[in-house]
Amino acid sequence: MSSLITQVTRSGQVESFHVGYGVITDAEGQIIKTYGDPHYSTYVRSSAKPLQALAVIRSGAYQDFHFTPEELAVICSSHSGEPVHTEWVESIFSKAGIGTGLLDCGIHPPIERGSAQALQKAGIEPQPIHNNCSGKHSGMLSTCVQMGYSPEDYLSQDHPVQEFIYGIVKEFTSLESIHRGVDGCSAPVFNLPLQKVAQAFARISVRETQECRQVFDAMNKHAYLVGGKGRFDTALMQSFPDRIISKGGAEAVSAAGFIMPSGHVYGLAVKVLDGNYRAIGQMVLKMLEDVGFLKEPLAEHLMKWWNPQLKNHAKRIIGTTNTMIVE
Repeated sequence: MSSLITQVTRSGQVESFHVGYGVITDAEGQIIKTYGDPHYSTYVRSSAKPLQALAVIRSGAYQDFHFTPEELAVICSSHSGEPVHTEWVESIFSKAGIGTGLLDCGIHPPIERGSAQALQKAGIEPQPIHNNCSGKHSGMLSTCVQMGYSPEDYLSQDHPVQEFIYGIVKEFTSLESIHRGVDGCSAPVFNLPLQKVAQAFARISVRETQECRQVFDAMNKHAYLVGGKGRFDTALMQSFPDRIISKGGAEAVSAAGFIMPSGHVYGLAVKVLDGNYRAIGQMVLKMLEDVGFLKEPLAEHLMKWWNPQLKNHAKRIIGTTNTMIVE
């Protein structure tokens, strides 16, 4: 059984390595390629956001509140907290007629360093809207409004909006029951086999329904809103217009749905077993290369993940990172 191995080499010698399991499937769940255990279960963390965002469309909130594809993209996002991100989140709240004070995702500084420094320089403390999950939460809260549910305890597994989302995730993964935990932003998080995650992303990427087309197109066409400056998901989607969606999650999990040059549509899911995120971008790219989706040379802004260089504090190149498929 093959696995993905990412080696970190310093001065010609392997210093560290990371093991990953991954799988590529079609929309019916048929396995196309495996790397390690395709049935390995893990919390999918923020990789579930495109599925959670479907609730905004299916509830009617997207249409009735006149949300835009940009707003849908930020609902699917783990954004960097740049002004362009927080402005779109604020727009969602404004259209839904509710305030950002309802956000219960917690607070952390913007992921993008410049935005975090700008807040600090201005003497402004980070707010929940700067949390990378505030877009997802704005989608949940606007769905509450649309469906007539109280926003109180909207993150509880038993809240009607979370039960609504849970039903969508079960539908797209073809599972009758899914263990749910608590995510970093306090929302329910789904523990899923990698094969089912890949299948769900393939189903979205087939784009047979309007809701799937809307999610796929919003993410791909507005990739900067899904991540931000220097983020892997953004760089990957910008490199392949109309052909791929990509969404990573904490503890080094990632999923993608993509359209092959042949027209076949597949989904991908991968987990770095030790949770180290530095290996995830290169593992995703290695899987996409292995199945024939991408070929060298890659777009320049993908190279830092395709061929990462190890630099010391003096900015000298002293090593490399390389991902292999090992039997």
